[in-house]
Amino acid sequence: MKKAVQPLLAFCCACLLLACSNNDDVVDEQIENRQRPVADYEVVPGDDPFTFTFNNKSQKFKSLEWRFGDDSLSYDDSPSHVYLRDGKYEVTLKATSEDGSTARKLIVVDINPEKILKITAVPEDGKVRLKADPLVDVTFTDATWDFGNGKNSDELSPLAEYVQDQLFTATVEATTPKGSVVKATKLVSAYGGLKDITFGYLLNVGPKFIASERVGARWGVVADWRVNTAVKQREGNMGGWDEWEGNSMSMESWGSEPDIVNGKIQQTTLEPLAAGQYYYQMKFHDFQVKDLLYNVITTASDIPDIDNVEKDANVIGLTKFMGNGPLLQTTGFKLNQSGKVTIGFVSTFLQSDQNFKLTQVRLYKLDN
Repeated sequence: MKKAVQPLLAFCCACLLLACSNNDDVVDEQIENRQRPVADYEVVPGDDPFTFTFNNKSQKFKSLEWRFGDDSLSYDDSPSHVYLRDGKYEVTLKATSEDGSTARKLIVVDINPEKILKITAVPEDGKVRLKADPLVDVTFTDATWDFGNGKNSDELSPLAEYVQDQLFTATVEATTPKGSVVKATKLVSAYGGLKDITFGYLLNVGPKFIASERVGARWGVVADWRVNTAVKQREGNMGGWDEWEGNSMSMESWGSEPDIVNGKIQQTTLEPLAAGQYYYQMKFHDFQVKDLLYNVITTASDIPDIDNVEKDANVIGLTKFMGNGPLLQTTGFKLNQSGKVTIGFVSTFLQSDQNFKLTQVRLYKLDN
């Protein structure tokens, strides 16, 4: 009985192996014979920055599916598409062959608002005329303005009124004849539009100020700014920089720490500034002032002592801090002739629990 079973078992195994081998051959042959398509296309700009034609160059396909990245799709061969807002869009083409094989190609379409529209802001009759100026061949039929001061307008080129020595961000959403919308912003003042010139004139401006040296686990001295010994009043000459809350420029007399008397942190511009109107903007993490703290801009090489700040003839701009007011502060100043200026802080903290932590500074000039 056992001798009869063994030949039968061997025969079944041989058949099973042959069947498996034949199935593999069929699968391999099917894979080799599949007609894979080639998905390919080029993006052709249309008659405005929002319109594109997608020129199909695919091969070996039966059908196409286009997804334009804005929740719309097409099954046309070479479709055209109008985007309704600026932004970046991932356009995906899926090509399908007769036997169901697929291939895909993705291209990012970047409709950059900075290349389509700029806001100009020019003084006019004590106000500021705002315009949405196209940078390419496009027209705008409508505009919605937010002046940044609580006021709005639907005029194409409105007049806005701004408080002096404050900065505002004007925003416009402009609409093309096809209904596409582009959004742009502009920093403005009562004297017109502004441009950022910080990095050509100042070093180590944040966010995240750099320390020239570390003292202890948390504090240090801020790099590229001149810090006098009155600021470095804590143990180990630490002061002027604080790792706490994001690497800030700081002065601090907190709890039982020594007083700060005539403490100064300052920097002179790398190059002379041209004559004109400027704004120095400061972004604080926090400040608490009970005694005296000034931001000072002077044409001298050193900011004045605390007792002379408000009467020094070289001072062309200052802000006096009290309490714990708005964390975004601006000092405006006008330079009558070209020259370098020195910018910084001077303080006297005699009472306990006083400090400031500065996270960023910027220097702006009128661009008109």
